[in-house]
This record gives sequence, C-alpha cells and structure tokens, in this order.
Amino acid sequence: MVNESLTLDEVRRMAAEIGMTRLADEHLQQLLRATNTARARRKVLPLGEITPADEPAHVFHLAAEDKR
Repeated sequence: MVNESLTLDEVRRMAAEIGMTRLADEHLQQLLRATNTARARRKVLPLGEITPADEPAHVFHLAAEDKR
C-alpha cells in the first residue's frame, strides 16, 4: 500500500484507466480527498485484530404502507 498522498494528476490518471474520463476538476478533487482519507483511515486499522464480528451491520427499515 502506498503511504504517500495521491496527487490530482495521479487521481486523474487512475480515473481515466477505469473509464471515468468525463469528471470535472471539482469531482476529481472530491475523489482525491476521499481516496486520501480512506487510505489514512485504513493505515491505522488494527487489521490483525479485526474479526468478522467487527464488520458493521447495515440495518434497513422499510416503512409500512399507509393503509386506509
């Protein structure tokens, strides 16, 4: 894993490799921030200590339809 932060040009190149060629600079900046943040968070996770029970549960609630 790369420990350095990505640059905007690197993100632009990565996006182009997967066909995301129509992103505006604003969107590339957002992708850059999100990717650098995700890498920083992943870097501090104690991966050796994580178990399947540590996986966050996603709970969805479907509201009942209005029955009149």
